[in-house]
Amino acid sequence: MALERLKQLALRLRSGSPGPMSPWGSPVTLDRGLLGEASMDLDGQGRGMALWENSGQLWTMPIGPRSRPAMVRLPMGEGTMPIIVLNAQGHGLALWLSGTAGERQILGSPQGGAEQGTTALFRTGGQVHHLQAAVDRRGNALVVWLLDDGGPIGVMAQAFDARRQTWQEAPTTLGFAPTSHAVPRIALNHREHAMVLWEVDGGPSSELVASHYWPADRIWSDRPVPVVAHSARLHQVVMDDLGNALALWVHAPYGQRCTLEASYYDGQCSEWGTPEVLSAAQTISSLRLVMSGEGEALAAWCQAEGHGASRLLTKPFRKGRWETGTECLELGHEPVRAFAIDVGPGGQAGLLAVHQGPEGDWVSGRLRQRDGWSPSYPLAQTFPQSCASPRLRLCPHGASALWFQGTGSKRALMLVETG
Repeated sequence: MALERLKQLALRLRSGSPGPMSPWGSPVTLDRGLLGEASMDLDGQGRGMALWENSGQLWTMPIGPRSRPAMVRLPMGEGTMPIIVLNAQGHGLALWLSGTAGERQILGSPQGGAEQGTTALFRTGGQVHHLQAAVDRRGNALVVWLLDDGGPIGVMAQAFDARRQTWQEAPTTLGFAPTSHAVPRIALNHREHAMVLWEVDGGPSSELVASHYWPADRIWSDRPVPVVAHSARLHQVVMDDLGNALALWVHAPYGQRCTLEASYYDGQCSEWGTPEVLSAAQTISSLRLVMSGEGEALAAWCQAEGHGASRLLTKPFRKGRWETGTECLELGHEPVRAFAIDVGPGGQAGLLAVHQGPEGDWVSGRLRQRDGWSPSYPLAQTFPQSCASPRLRLCPHGASALWFQGTGSKRALMLVETG
């Protein structure tokens, strides 16, 4: 009897049909067509918003494990690179790019307040790269991007004041990046303490630097400060509600093995700690780092040796230090093509993974409580074309997951949420 149950479980997992014990609902299609990028976020009550592009037009829809989506798309005008960020109270910001002849604009629309409207917060004849944003508990927001207008590539930042419903008159130049591929990363806590990290590539003097934001004076540090004085690819940064922060990166010296390194920023001392080596391998890729307001963090990455299979590893961070050892989340399935993680209050965490199988791609979800990770649940049947760009958000009431499947005009944006 036990063997038969195991066979049935294996068949159910392989077929891609959610089992009766799965906390996840059935997948729904939000949109289909020539889809661009998509973004989503949740508030603390299990309600949120998805924002995506279809053929140059932006669409939005209410989502969330505590909401009942009517599956009615609402238009938001023309644009690309959509981003939406929400705080626990449901206040936040929608952000996107809009282009006209010879000019590009960054447009922002506050969400969840009494007054809502769209503002052109920046105009340029150059190129805007790596647009991103973060929001605090009051709905104040910081927006960061790279500006390539023919001169030095600037790391730009601009602030939104939720109480006055006004934008900073002009962006602040935090520093300069070596190329448009040098992605800046922003971290912000609920009190609007923030920092932006980016890599400065100067040959032997390559280093990872940070610019800090002081909310009382609403100013950035007068110059970037070093985090580590060597190359730091694929860096990530997160911050807790006390102003402590974690940075994670890959150090890959030419002809040597890669090391995964991390540094802790003590908010009281205003100092970065000595970097720690978390792992070493021939290749390390796909870094993810998330942190709750209470300071509990989770790092995830893929690593491989030679031509061996890539493994998905995770490592938790609690009470100001990394826990010993790493956990391999191979999930007992085909290789992981892409994944997303998130962490919430009370030790809650989640993993959304795209698997590459012999018959096509499929998607699985996994949740972690204090007693450990749940089984891996298939969220959709095997799809003959590729699945990509998984997105995952947790809140105290559950989780929402997004991904794309297919290509061309038949590409679909899929949503699955916990019940």
